[in-house]
Amino acid sequence: MAKIKTKALARHRRLLLDRGVRWAVQIAFFIAFPAVFSAAFNGVKYAFTQIGAMQPIELSAFIVTLAAVLAFTVVFGRFFCGYACAFGTLGDALFALFSPVRKKLGIGVRKPLLPPKLQRALQLLKYLVLVAICGLCIAGSWSSVSGYSPWTAFAGIIAGNVDGVAAGAFAILGAIALGMLFVERFFCQFLCPLGAVFSLLPVLPFSSFRRNTTRCAKGCGLCKRSCPVSVHPDPDALAAGECISCGRCADGCPLENVAMLRVPNPSASAASNLAEAPGAKKAQVKEYLVRLRGTEIPLVLIKAAALFALCWLFI
Repeated sequence: MAKIKTKALARHRRLLLDRGVRWAVQIAFFIAFPAVFSAAFNGVKYAFTQIGAMQPIELSAFIVTLAAVLAFTVVFGRFFCGYACAFGTLGDALFALFSPVRKKLGIGVRKPLLPPKLQRALQLLKYLVLVAICGLCIAGSWSSVSGYSPWTAFAGIIAGNVDGVAAGAFAILGAIALGMLFVERFFCQFLCPLGAVFSLLPVLPFSSFRRNTTRCAKGCGLCKRSCPVSVHPDPDALAAGECISCGRCADGCPLENVAMLRVPNPSASAASNLAEAPGAKKAQVKEYLVRLRGTEIPLVLIKAAALFALCWLFI
């Protein structure tokens, strides 16, 4: 019993440390590069505007930023969404600050606010937002509605200059902020068009969280309940693109069945076969030669430094 308590305490301390590092990275990117989201998505809008005008897509600053962020996402997964996006950080902060109020009101305490099927259906809305914006860009009509964009209002607030920003943009931003108070990653899940683009990208296998289902406790599902976008860490699942690489599934699994990278130890299976012999003692052999949860602090800092360098070069 004492050993179990010690292990649980160590896991809890690690979880708190991982969360602290993630918050530190998020705040650093929020202060240093709050405009990466807008710059990258401006690349999408520019590309479709040029397509609609039947003009060549030149290597503008927006296109370079978009290409850099997309390439980073293919290699490292949606680390940008989980650790560096200013809108994502805003959502995390509002949701965390409103937590005492939600608990007092009993909202989402015993069960999620949104039923799983409804949540999954609403996650498809961001693809409609992406298609609508791209359609307006192709038609050459985006400039007539861009003034109502919540990103414009957000950028104005961050820059400390809201002159010329339409009241409608602030109203939409306010509605999104309200949603962020009650539903974790509200904007990211349901409305983010850049997130829709990211979710369609392939991710290299060593950057995808995955679980060893053969070792999962029956009916557990803690990895999904820990996930801010409510998905299982299964890269081959239809909703795998929703993963924002925050790593909470890996930190939350009590059996440590969720990881990014596992290299099995061939000696482990041999030792297991020997242990099955009558009277044989079980040898202490590591099951994996290499096992990365994906939330190890050095690994997170390496990814953050790589993304920081990209932003420094291209923003």
